[in-house]
Amino acid sequence: MFQEEIGEEYLILQTGTSEGTQIKYKKGNYWYKTDCHGREGLAEYLASKLLTFSDLDSEEYVYYEQGMINGKPGCRSRNFLLPEDEFLTFYRLYYNEFGRDLSEVTNHMETMEERIEYVIRFVRQSCGLDVTDYLKRTFTLDLLILNEDRHFNNLGLVFRQDRFECAPIFDNGISLLTANQSVNRNFSIEENVKRVIARPFSGSHEKMFRYFGLGFHLECDLVLKWIRSEEPSFERDVLAYQIERYRDIF
Repeated sequence: MFQEEIGEEYLILQTGTSEGTQIKYKKGNYWYKTDCHGREGLAEYLASKLLTFSDLDSEEYVYYEQGMINGKPGCRSRNFLLPEDEFLTFYRLYYNEFGRDLSEVTNHMETMEERIEYVIRFVRQSCGLDVTDYLKRTFTLDLLILNEDRHFNNLGLVFRQDRFECAPIFDNGISLLTANQSVNRNFSIEENVKRVIARPFSGSHEKMFRYFGLGFHLECDLVLKWIRSEEPSFERDVLAYQIERYRDIF
């Protein structure tokens, strides 16, 4: 675990669109985030460590380290952008083109399928990029970690060398029931899992997963062996529960 003292001159963001907006800093080639409503840094670490056991390339997701920032728990990740790159979230891309909030537009559509197809079509027409596989990977992860914060600012693209690419999967802190607004600690993990509300196309992770299909494979026995080696925590137990629950699909 790292320890870092960071001055206010490195502060980038203190408010935003997520449930558990974290204080964020950019120092050197790292982004730093402090925990806000739960153990978001632990959730980020567990989610990204999980993906090291998958068949995804390391460039397809952001890896997070746990640590202490100005004496407070949090996490950090390496900057995935090159100096000449430009990063655009789905929200920003849509707002730049139409001056409207993409989530407000999709919320008026009747079905999940309409919302998904609209967004995929918009990105393809705007950027010449098919993001279907990117969303497939993302929503496979979200199914496992119970992410409640996959809004359109947590899906993104990178403009690199005159063309767009999918960003790596990033920002998974409101997961594993650590800071989810739906959680009631008086309930069991099983009961809390039923209360989780997904985003952005449906309130159900399983419905989005079934639409896109499996985005990566896991060696579940190795994953469970790793999870048991981690320090005991509620978040660790939630991840173990989810892996056992869905191991047959991997």
